[in-house]
Amino acid sequence: MKKIIVATLAAVLLMANFVQPAAAKKTKYKLHVINYTNHNIVITLTDTEQNSDGTYDTYEMKIWREDEKTSEFPKGTYTYEYLLCGVTKTGTLELKGDKEWEFLPCGIAETKMRFASHFADPVTVTLYGPLEMPEPEEQTFKVELGNNPLRNILSGHYIISWKAHCSTVAVDPDTVFSEEVRVLKNGTTVVMMHGCEWYAHPARTYAKPVPVKFQIFNRASFPIILQIIGPQGELLTINPGVNTFSLIYGTYKYGYFLDNEYHTGYMMVTKNGQGRLVLTPSHIYELPGAGGEDNGG
Repeated sequence: MKKIIVATLAAVLLMANFVQPAAAKKTKYKLHVINYTNHNIVITLTDTEQNSDGTYDTYEMKIWREDEKTSEFPKGTYTYEYLLCGVTKTGTLELKGDKEWEFLPCGIAETKMRFASHFADPVTVTLYGPLEMPEPEEQTFKVELGNNPLRNILSGHYIISWKAHCSTVAVDPDTVFSEEVRVLKNGTTVVMMHGCEWYAHPARTYAKPVPVKFQIFNRASFPIILQIIGPQGELLTINPGVNTFSLIYGTYKYGYFLDNEYHTGYMMVTKNGQGRLVLTPSHIYELPGAGGEDNGG
């Protein structure tokens, strides 16, 4: 009887020793990294908890440019190191649950700005950017008379536009204002929105911009109707090939219907007229010997 009890006790102890390592296994959490930069990022994580043999567990995570990746790591505190924008970054990462980590383009950071409006009525402002991001976002908000702070915004270049009824004729359409603004990281950027009277003052009528030549290339085999909104608003007929138009320099929002979809975007007409807009269908069919030709707007 004693032999049976001793054998049973030995078996229980053996099973306890076998189960112990599994029970001591650390819980793992997900680390989701979003890389908005145009550089590949390699993150080295080193566990701050020392192993029984005096070593430290080290992990490496590589995220391709403008991509995202999710990996699992044991719960704990890690030191990290990575190279970005020519600078080696180091620090400590607490992983006590699932975590998301974003890497912004070089020179981009969270900041603030404000709008100073001279319009008596609220104005709806459209903000598109930052243009440095892989996929700039468009957001709209109301701007009241006076100062309007805007927090939790990324620094960088934006295209800003708004409409105001400046005409004395009630049936006339709204006037569209559009410009490119750089939002600084130090949070001091102010966009001054002057009233209609300021723009109509004689001191500014003599400084009207001179139209410049701008090219729009249509790769389809049929004309496309292009709507532009900016310093001037028009419906343009874009014939196949290269089309040259006289436009006032500045930033324009455009829209056109092609391949059963409505496409929108922004284009910049510079003071020297350089650059062009290219409209490309999903499929291009060319006749033998066919080629684009210049068509005046």
